[in-house]
Amino acid sequence: MSDLEQEIRNRQTELTKKFNAGNIADVAEIYDPECTTITTSGKQVEGQTGVEEVYQQYMDGGVMNMKTTTQEVNGSGDWAFERGSYEMEIDRGTVRGSYLVVWKKINGTWLIHNDCLTATSPA
Repeated sequence: MSDLEQEIRNRQTELTKKFNAGNIADVAEIYDPECTTITTSGKQVEGQTGVEEVYQQYMDGGVMNMKTTTQEVNGSGDWAFERGSYEMEIDRGTVRGSYLVVWKKINGTWLIHNDCLTATSPA
């Protein structure tokens, strides 16, 4: 595993742990302040405030646990992409889907610059 892949996997693990602990503001800090996120419903949100609102909606919607699996990481310099899958447990079952994330290294720290989610099996 390359150093880049390990760094991105570590950041994704950090995001998941913060979400599962209910630390939504900390999750948003893993995103670039100038990020764009496209949710499973196709809604586009911008910035850390938008990200925080989306993750809060997930929590308010009953998400109890999130698990991510990184399937591919590649990139060079200050840019990387990550492709993977996720599962979110909710009271009605499990939501599964895929994600594509563009990471940008800002001041030595990898932050999510863009991400896009799909739901392949909504609960």
